[in-house]
Amino acid sequence: MNTWLLIIFIQLLLIGCTCERNAIAIASPSYKPRMLIITADDFGASKNINEGIEFAANENAITSVSALTNFTASLPALVKISKMHPEIGIGVHLNITTGKPILASSQVPSLVGPDGSFYPLDKLLPVIGRVSTDELRKELRAQVMALAECGIRVDHLSDQYGIISFYGPFYDIMLDLAMEFKVPVRSPEIASIKFPHVFTDSKMYKCGRKAAFRLAMSNPVQAIRLLRYSGPGEMEKKSRKLDELGIAHPDLLIDCFWGNPTASNYLNILKHLPEGTSEIIVHCGTFSRQQNYPGGLDQEYFNNRENELVIITSGYLKQYYDYLKIERIGYYSLPADGKYVLGKKDEAKNQNGLNAIFDSK
Repeated sequence: MNTWLLIIFIQLLLIGCTCERNAIAIASPSYKPRMLIITADDFGASKNINEGIEFAANENAITSVSALTNFTASLPALVKISKMHPEIGIGVHLNITTGKPILASSQVPSLVGPDGSFYPLDKLLPVIGRVSTDELRKELRAQVMALAECGIRVDHLSDQYGIISFYGPFYDIMLDLAMEFKVPVRSPEIASIKFPHVFTDSKMYKCGRKAAFRLAMSNPVQAIRLLRYSGPGEMEKKSRKLDELGIAHPDLLIDCFWGNPTASNYLNILKHLPEGTSEIIVHCGTFSRQQNYPGGLDQEYFNNRENELVIITSGYLKQYYDYLKIERIGYYSLPADGKYVLGKKDEAKNQNGLNAIFDSK
């Protein structure tokens, strides 16, 4: 499930999104450099997800991995990927909604339910104000340290379902960790909200509307309390805060591949990628299944994970990246001033027939 569902959900909460919406259009591949970070989210959550991400890494289809390090049993497999693919940055997908914490439940009682597992998203929202920020800080730092102690350089921070990025007191903790470990964070600016006339038909956006309605109907008081974190310009405000603190981040998060994992959609995203640095999050998976899954994991999306994996590992995509002069980079190419580092690459080759392929997709 897409990491940024919650941010869209809150932006729409009761009042709808009123952020400034300026359309963009990329008319040709000859504009200023466009950089793309391709991040596979959710490593650690299940066997099929881990296999899918490993396959994508072996096929040179991704530039970044965001790992749920509270699933400590998966860390040896992550070390293997890190050693085989040092060019792929591995970050921490800070998580308080899926599975169990790294710390004992007695150390973080406000984060867990009676069974010692994290509250799933729907149950967390009504009690979010009761979560101890001290306990949260300890757990999130333990998740970052779990990756570092494996000998893997922490590449970036993101968060599961966007709950940490959304809720102000939680977001401040993530930024503190980013400064402590000197790592970038995922952009708070979302493509389908910032540029709705270009990145249209976002399934995440539609899911956000439904989720906002459910929260308002079941807990209107809490919905009203959360409005303070969802007002107009919140994305831009958070982006400015990152710049003020010197925390590197991409310019834009591409959310509209989730829920619509088709070749035509992916190619359309590439054709309309804005100038600067964008990140597209992908959710990979194989046909493997296991008997039990952790709470909070969206199993309904498993078939789409398989489709996403097929699309992003398709051999013809390299020609599209080259033709559109899109440089694939990792978070490691983002220095602290927020600007990206250009890599060297050959001019696009084998352009004959590419326009015809675009038109047919």
